[in-house]
Amino acid sequence: MAFRGSKSEVIDDLDREIIRYLSEDGRLSAAEIAGRMGGASERTIRNRIAALLQAKMIVIGAIPDPVALGRDVQVELIIEVEPGRSEEVAILLAEYDEIGYLAATSGSSNLSASLFVTDHAALLEFIDQELGKLPGVSRVTSLVVLRLYKVFGTRTTALPRGTGPSAKKKG
Repeated sequence: MAFRGSKSEVIDDLDREIIRYLSEDGRLSAAEIAGRMGGASERTIRNRIAALLQAKMIVIGAIPDPVALGRDVQVELIIEVEPGRSEEVAILLAEYDEIGYLAATSGSSNLSASLFVTDHAALLEFIDQELGKLPGVSRVTSLVVLRLYKVFGTRTTALPRGTGPSAKKKG
């Protein structure tokens, strides 16, 4: 894998296929991936994975299931921050274990976050006692997630397979 200009120039079809397999199961070995693909050797797959890791294009790790950890309530937070304070607020929010995702956004809000809590009482407490008291936060909109269909590129059990546009017969 030769590194050229931008990272997007480095990724080829083989890398994309390796990433797809690892996205489905990060525990797959190079031998298992090579066996499933059928066209590349285990050594090639191992070298490609090492290069992707070294270039920080992928990270292999465990993504905890919030529901299995007792955090049954997921909420998307849309956070408006006072001008010039987005980074400060983001640093503070990133310290909370309940925040599973945090990003700067454009438009009327400055930050977007996913919050995972045990119940609605914990949600109220977090928004009122934690988030509402952070310096720089001017407004918070919360959207309770009722059903999660896809996360990190992986369909959840809430979305049946074979029912999407690609499953329809052409005719």
